[in-house]
Amino acid sequence: MNFTWSFSADVEWVDWGLKESGVKDIKTEGTLVALRPTGPVRFFPGVPPAYAGRVSGIYSSPGEAIFTLSSITKNDENVYGCKIRSGSTFDTEFDYARLLVLVITNLTALNASYNEGSHLNISCEATGKPDPEIWWIRNGNVKSYGSGAAHLTINKISKEDAGMYTCRANNSAGIKEKLLNLVINCES
Repeated sequence: MNFTWSFSADVEWVDWGLKESGVKDIKTEGTLVALRPTGPVRFFPGVPPAYAGRVSGIYSSPGEAIFTLSSITKNDENVYGCKIRSGSTFDTEFDYARLLVLVITNLTALNASYNEGSHLNISCEATGKPDPEIWWIRNGNVKSYGSGAAHLTINKISKEDAGMYTCRANNSAGIKEKLLNLVINCES
């Protein structure tokens, strides 16, 4: 995930990190990346342990900085701030953005085996802000749809129902998918 901030070219430094609640500033020990004209600065005691090895930042061009957070998890859902100090006036500007993370929280079966003629009901649930839309998809066709959860229901399964199904969750935070391999045990 890249966070990009644009600013006037006359900048002394740019810091990026976890926003302090209720104020326009970065938490005392929440700085993730500090950029200076000479390059990134390493802080002591350093980046918070949960972010170690997953954050970086660069001046991509005069007047623009890009900060990267990789291997995103639900725990990264937070408000991130960018603090910019002018090189000539020493004025400080602050801006922030909220990261929303989409996670499929429950899929009742990842690989399932059912007897031909039996009833099938498999649910897929996801959480996120805003609430995600969920689809069950097979061969490009939507089989079921819901908000927050979707149920794949087949009253009397047959060998034609065997194969790969995709549970897809989607909201403004992104798209996540999980696959289900449905095996049908056919009667002889």
